[in-house]
Amino acid sequence: MTAAPPRLRAVVLAALLACTVLPSAGRAAAAGAVRRTTPLLADWRFVQDDALADDAALAASGTDWQPVALPHTWNARDAASTAQTGPDSTPYKRGRGWYRLEFDHAGVPANAWLQFDGAAIVADAWLNGRYLGRHRGAFTAFRFDVTGKLAAGRNVLLVKVDNSAPVHGDDPTAVAPLGGDFNISGGLYRGVALIETPARTHLALGDHGASGVVAETVALRPGRATLRVRATVENVSDAGTVRAALIDAAGRTVASGRRPVRVSGAGAARAQLALDVARPRPWQGTDDPYLYRLRVDLLDRNGRVIDRVEQPFGIRTFRFDARAGLFLNGRHLRLHGVNLHQDWQDKAWAIGPREIDASLAIAREMGANAVRLAHYPHAAHAYDEADRLGLVVWSELPFVERSLTPADCKAGAAIPPAFLDNLDDQLREMIRQQVNHPGIAMWSIANEVAMGGTCRGTDTVTPVLHRLHALAKREDPGRPTTLADFNEDYPVVGPMFPVLPTGGITDIWAVNRYHLWYYPGGGDAFGAALDRFHAKYPAQPLGVSEYGAGAALTQQTDNPLGGLVGSMDMHGRARTVHQPEGYANHVHEQVYAALAQRDYLWGTFVWSMFDFGSGTRHEGDIGGTNTKGLVTFDRATRKDPFYFYKANWSDAPVTYITGRRYTARAYRVTDVRVYSNADTVRLTLNGRDIGVRSAAACPLRTCVFPGVVLAEGANRIEARGTHGTHTVTDTVAWTLAPDNARNVYLAAGQVATGLVSKDGHRYGSDNYFVGGQGTPLELDSPYGTRFGVRVANVTDPADAALWAAVRHGTFGYRIPLDDGRYRVTLGFLDPDRNAQPGTRRFRVDANGVTRIDDLDIVAAAGAPATALVRSFEVDVADGSLRLDFVPQAGEAVLSNLVVERL
Repeated sequence: MTAAPPRLRAVVLAALLACTVLPSAGRAAAAGAVRRTTPLLADWRFVQDDALADDAALAASGTDWQPVALPHTWNARDAASTAQTGPDSTPYKRGRGWYRLEFDHAGVPANAWLQFDGAAIVADAWLNGRYLGRHRGAFTAFRFDVTGKLAAGRNVLLVKVDNSAPVHGDDPTAVAPLGGDFNISGGLYRGVALIETPARTHLALGDHGASGVVAETVALRPGRATLRVRATVENVSDAGTVRAALIDAAGRTVASGRRPVRVSGAGAARAQLALDVARPRPWQGTDDPYLYRLRVDLLDRNGRVIDRVEQPFGIRTFRFDARAGLFLNGRHLRLHGVNLHQDWQDKAWAIGPREIDASLAIAREMGANAVRLAHYPHAAHAYDEADRLGLVVWSELPFVERSLTPADCKAGAAIPPAFLDNLDDQLREMIRQQVNHPGIAMWSIANEVAMGGTCRGTDTVTPVLHRLHALAKREDPGRPTTLADFNEDYPVVGPMFPVLPTGGITDIWAVNRYHLWYYPGGGDAFGAALDRFHAKYPAQPLGVSEYGAGAALTQQTDNPLGGLVGSMDMHGRARTVHQPEGYANHVHEQVYAALAQRDYLWGTFVWSMFDFGSGTRHEGDIGGTNTKGLVTFDRATRKDPFYFYKANWSDAPVTYITGRRYTARAYRVTDVRVYSNADTVRLTLNGRDIGVRSAAACPLRTCVFPGVVLAEGANRIEARGTHGTHTVTDTVAWTLAPDNARNVYLAAGQVATGLVSKDGHRYGSDNYFVGGQGTPLELDSPYGTRFGVRVANVTDPADAALWAAVRHGTFGYRIPLDDGRYRVTLGFLDPDRNAQPGTRRFRVDANGVTRIDDLDIVAAAGAPATALVRSFEVDVADGSLRLDFVPQAGEAVLSNLVVERL
């Protein structure tokens, strides 16, 4: 194998001593180390073959298999691609893969274990032809005892990994998660290592993949802290001693203790020690993420160290209050969090410390002080790095969406006992492997399980939640349990959304709410819902686990209120829709304003930090990807909302102009928005001063400069933020074509800009409107279907996109224009497929004068969904054209609008 750099070997060894192997290359631990750990990452052979039988795989030499190194997944491209292939494309490959490794070993150790850090979903292993066992669950580490099975010399390790989608509850892969809006990469996507100790008696390696050491802060007072350390020893065959020491960052031992381990045959023994720490330096989150090192030694009767576990440790206490939120070490802390999946574009789940560090560094750059590692346990290095950065961590069990396969529910089957037992196992493994991380503030037992929580009228979820809550409290009484609920207090809308409240079950709880995306209503509606939940469960601390919106970099808007957007209909069908980046800005601004006003919330978590793979989604401008990330899947581009949060959460100086990717502008007059935490922000256009905004005039660090008039051709917009004695300047370049400088081309009811007609006119999205509602015609809106007609019979099929939406109701337009004479051309189409002559009649006024009276589109066009065009000329004398659409029967409607200078 290739030797890792010394620093990387040290990182790997430290993690291994904490009983978690990091995916990195490296030789065995240095000679003389008590516990010898050898990463097995290179020289593997791999084949993805669903039909290969166990016997045939055992007999195969593997010479014709593909050479690979760990971490590895066969889904690196198909489960982590942004190719827009459409909803009917071939899904990512789920099946069985085989891994074979030949490695040499000198001698036969007294005690040896193989550790796997993660294998999705089910793994079976053989060493030298002998079956080691099976692990079910994609996210936690597991070990096999290979003492007596490891040969001196050549060894052959064979691993079968299966990520097949389960059909029935008796399938091997029918374990949590049974569903979810994310991809399940197959393979040995984390590290594998061989662990050896010089004596058969050792600190527990058979304890659910954990270290055998549990440490916690039981008291923290001014000038003193008390720690409790519990160590489990396996194969105790003689008297021995457990010794614990707490070592500060300078290498000084600040507290120590020892406890004898009693002889108990070949079973396990436990020792508990108390460490009294004078003048402790607490782990204070991002303000001061101070870490000690906890060293636990196992000594034989002669005082010789025969095993050792060493890991970082932070002294801290958390307290949650239903009215006042979260307190860390007695100090109030509002969690500004982000959600994070573990995949990466073109790598999927096969990532290592470098990718993890980069992701968490971006979260910290934005000012986040907490991460929800959704929806499953992440790699051990993620928790280590979060501790080092001071990030508070939400750790989550992969119980997502449902407890039964759809086929089992259809057959009326009950939850298989094996599924419940495996849920228990996965929860035990998660808690025992992560329990010593200071950053973890809560154990989450579920995400959105109420969505699939009934089967033939039977509640298949809340009894499971009560069971998991009880188990988590037995495993770790000191940490609260939580869950993420999606449809508490939400009306029934189709079979996907049964009303099944899950509040009140866990110690604390949180809600996933997507107002302005899946839920109707904006920030006010969101705030009202939170107030209802807070009143309904007054003793249960409340947080917000998810909120957000999709954002497509190549899709922009002139006005985020111009029409409806979304990503899925209420029946869960994926569909391609516009997701302008500027609309995401609007959602985050509106929702965060409501969250910031509610002091009782212990924390809020944006969904999501990064775009991530989801095979059911083909939306916005990319495919197979959930686009709600604040940063792109490849971590290369920070979207506009990233800077909204950086300005609000970070101490770093921020001055950032939004809409920078909307370079070819459709309208001459536009609002300019700047996210800034500066004392003052000055805006200039082509060197001309536009104005200054003070911090007081920029609520939630959002400075708006309305009605900025662009020049024909190139425009250079500069925002200069003054931060004390420091200045930050941001510049964007926008162009305005001569056609758009003189005229207005507007697509009514549409939120995305940039449509170009067959004759070359660039249309902006709906803008300058007053009243009414913009609605697409051939999409089932998440807000409820209003129109279901497919656009047809337009003036020219090449321009069908200009007729794909309407503004309807009672509405008007206030269009800024230079004084002069203009021709106004209005495009109408009655969207009601059942419309009859006389059911919809309205007039059109221009500058207070009726120019079209008693318009009956169906009567004039001859049929519904048939285009009708009307024109008239008008004089503008006060810098604005006022158009009003006044119903006389039914609603007024408009498809598109053109105003051209004569």
